[in-house]
Amino acid sequence: MRVSRGSWILLTSVHFGSATAQLPTVTLRDAVYIGTTTQVASAIAIVNQFLGVPFAATPERFRSAQPRPPGYTEVNATMQPPVYIQQYAQTTAAANSNESEDCLFLNLFAPRDGGCGANKKKRAVILWFYGGALSTGLISSVDGSSLAANEDVIVVASNYRLGVFGFPGNVSGLLPDELNPGFRDQKMALRWIQENIARFSGDPDKVTIFGQSAGAVSVDSQLLSKLGDHPPFRTAILESGGLHTFNRITLGIGVAVTGLGTGNIAGNEAPLLTLARYLNCSTEEAVAYLTAKPAAQVKAAVLSFNLLFAPVDNGGKTSMADSDSARRAGRTARVPVLIGSTFMEGNIFPTEAEESKSLEHAYTVGSSWQIQSPEDTVRLLHSDFQFACTTTYDSNIIAGIGIRNGLASHGSELSFIFGGPGVQSTAANQALSTKIQNLGGEGTRDDAITIIDRSVVDSLCSIFWDAYNPNRPK
Repeated sequence: MRVSRGSWILLTSVHFGSATAQLPTVTLRDAVYIGTTTQVASAIAIVNQFLGVPFAATPERFRSAQPRPPGYTEVNATMQPPVYIQQYAQTTAAANSNESEDCLFLNLFAPRDGGCGANKKKRAVILWFYGGALSTGLISSVDGSSLAANEDVIVVASNYRLGVFGFPGNVSGLLPDELNPGFRDQKMALRWIQENIARFSGDPDKVTIFGQSAGAVSVDSQLLSKLGDHPPFRTAILESGGLHTFNRITLGIGVAVTGLGTGNIAGNEAPLLTLARYLNCSTEEAVAYLTAKPAAQVKAAVLSFNLLFAPVDNGGKTSMADSDSARRAGRTARVPVLIGSTFMEGNIFPTEAEESKSLEHAYTVGSSWQIQSPEDTVRLLHSDFQFACTTTYDSNIIAGIGIRNGLASHGSELSFIFGGPGVQSTAANQALSTKIQNLGGEGTRDDAITIIDRSVVDSLCSIFWDAYNPNRPK
C-alpha cells in the first residue's frame, strides 16, 4: 500500500493476515496509521477508531517524555496498546499481563464523514485522563465510540506514567525541570493533539480536558500549571477529584479529621528513599539505582510497602501544594470549568475508620435517611469530606474569581458517559446516558456550561472548611 505524504483520512483496502477490509488511514509526520471502524447501537454514525497511537517517544525512566522522530512506517492501529506499570494490589491480571514502560499511547475515536482535506468538518475534541490514585489505570477501560457518535465529537484517551515512575517525588538525582513526569506525559498528549488532531477532522482550538478521580487531579494540574495566555484547551471537566483532594490524602489530613485515608505524612522520609532502602540501594544514589532495577522488582517493592507516590510542588510547572491560594490569586487557566461528584462516592471504599469525636454529632446513625448503620456513617463521611464537599469548596473558589462552573458511588457515572454495555439494559439508563453525554457534548462544542444552583447540594460541608484550609478567608 502506498499513501501520499499529504493525505488525510482515507478509506484504504489493507491486508492484515487473511482479512481484507476498507479501513481508515491517516498519515502523520512519524508514520502512516491504519485504524478500524465500528458502529454503536444507539447511533447511525460510523466511528473511526485508531488504537495504540504513540504520542511520544519511548520514555526514559524518571525523565520527561520527548516527541517522536519523523518516520515513514505503517502502523496497525487496531489493537489496544500496552498499559503502564500498575502499582495497585487489586489491579486485574489482564492489565498486569500487558504492562510495559513503553506506554505513551493514546486511543482516538472520530465520527467518519464524507469530507476530504480542507473540506472536512472540524469537530470538538475531548481528551480523557483515567483515574486510579495516580497508581493504576488504563485507556482500554473506556470506549469513546458511543460518545463520539452521539455527540459528533472526537474522543481521545491518553496513557500516562503512574506511581513511582510517574511521580517519584523530589529527591537528589531528579532534574528540577522534570518533576512529575506523569503530568508531563499529559502535556505531551495535549501537544500531540495541537499538532495532529486536524488530520482526524478535529479542531485544535476546541479541546476539552476531562478526567475522573485521579484523572480530575490530572485535569486540575493542567489548569493550575503555567500555560501562558493561550492554554491548549478551552474547557475542563473534573469528576470526583482535584489537586486539593490528592494533596489532603498525601498529607494525611483525611486521617486526622475523619479517621479515613492514608498517605505520606509531612516530615516522613520520601517514599522513593524508603523504596531504595528496601532494595538495598544507596539513598544518596537512589534515582540512579532505581533506574537500573527491573520494573517488576520495583513494582513488587512498592506493593509490599503500600507506598503512595504523589505529585510534588514544582512552582506550578506541573503541580503545586497550595492549589487554593493559586486559584484565589487567579493563577489558573481562564477557561470554563465543570466540576462535580456523585451521590455516595464512599460506597467503594473500606468502611473501617477511627472514631472522630469532632464529627460524631453530624454523622450519627439515624440522623438522616442516608445513615442507617455505622458503615453508612463511614461511607457518607468519606463521600462528603473527600469528594462532595471538596467539589463545593473548589467550586466556590472558582466562582469567586469569575470563572463559570457548575456543580451514585465513586466512578459509577463512567458507563453513562461512555455508553458502556450496562447502559443498554433499561430505557431509563439509556435516557440518563443520553442526557449526560449531551451535557458534556454541549460544553465541548459550544463553550456552554450548565450551572446548578448550589442550594441543591445537600451536605454538611461547612464543618470541613477549617480542615481543608485553616487560614482560609472567613
